[in-house]
Amino acid sequence: MFRRQLRRVALAMLAATLAAAGVQLTTGAPAAAVRTVYYDASRTGEFRTNFDQAAQIWNSRVSNVRLLAGTPASITIYVDDGWPRAQPTGLGSGRIWMGRTAVNQGYDRNRIAAHELGHILGLPDRRTGLCSDLMSGSSAPVSCRNANPSSTEASRVNSLFAGSLAAPASTTYTWDGTSSDVEPLVVGGRPASENYPFMVYVSGCTGTLIKGNWAVTAKHCSTPSSVRVGSINRSSGGTVVRVTRAVNHPSVDVKLLQLASSVTYAPAPIPSTSGAVGTATRIIGWGQTCAPRGCGSAPTVANELDTSIVADSRCSGINGPYEICTNNTNGNSGACYGDSGGPQVRRVNGVWNLIGATSRAGNNNSTCATGPSIYVDLPSIRSWISTQVGGLPV
Repeated sequence: MFRRQLRRVALAMLAATLAAAGVQLTTGAPAAAVRTVYYDASRTGEFRTNFDQAAQIWNSRVSNVRLLAGTPASITIYVDDGWPRAQPTGLGSGRIWMGRTAVNQGYDRNRIAAHELGHILGLPDRRTGLCSDLMSGSSAPVSCRNANPSSTEASRVNSLFAGSLAAPASTTYTWDGTSSDVEPLVVGGRPASENYPFMVYVSGCTGTLIKGNWAVTAKHCSTPSSVRVGSINRSSGGTVVRVTRAVNHPSVDVKLLQLASSVTYAPAPIPSTSGAVGTATRIIGWGQTCAPRGCGSAPTVANELDTSIVADSRCSGINGPYEICTNNTNGNSGACYGDSGGPQVRRVNGVWNLIGATSRAGNNNSTCATGPSIYVDLPSIRSWISTQVGGLPV
């Protein structure tokens, strides 16, 4: 008995000594290491504080993971006018969109933010209709203001990050109850990663600034009375300029728009050639972000997709010398309705050069991204464009 008491006293003294030196002594199984997950909510506009509060809520309820604002981040959060949604790419990583549709219907902002973070932390939807369940989402009444995970939900997150449970397969969770294995964004893309100064919103279509007072879009788009130049947001920023004249190309799907005054934004240069098959390119536009025709409205912020030039043989009905066949990345991503006239660009010496304008699907399918897209090859008609606009910038 005395020996056991002496041993306990000795262990206590040793623990105190080690603690003073910054070392912890454990006599049982080691606790799971706390994993820090960084999130970037800098693109969420008026909802940034809601995600900061949601992160604090999760931090107060779980012990094996800690959410902190910072970069580089494994969670990137955006805002648009659609439904809130989350796209996990792994346990503790993925993308979130704070969609204004749910907010406008009266759902609680903090509840939405905490719910979407829950998906990134490994929780699926559980549409129980109970306000006490955070992951019940929109199945709970609009009046529900609970933004706290239940004890069961918190326990599952702790188990996932302790490695005792397998993380669920990646999918896309949407606040209105739908989910998909296909990325929802230009279909399959992402919100614009930089503020392209040459972007032009053309009232239901997309365009590109090619000179201080000229823009290019698709001939099949209607001619607007004005355009917004210099912003990736179609409803704010940049400069709204009146359109005074439109010039259609005689044979390909290109329209030039003359602006009432010059803007100070840097236009996109048109190079002498578009590039060979395999050239890496990027497409940008305000087209719908889901594939079936009429399935959704245009995003407020332009979306982008990294893609490439593919062989003309992959596009049906292409006019080879004057058009580009552009890959549908991963077989499910590409241009869609509303992207018409928008830019296809490639980097030349660190500068985005304009090589194409969105024209049409390359497989005659009304569902977007099921095949490559056809873009007008702007370098092939560069001399015509230069003549019409009175000389392109050097």
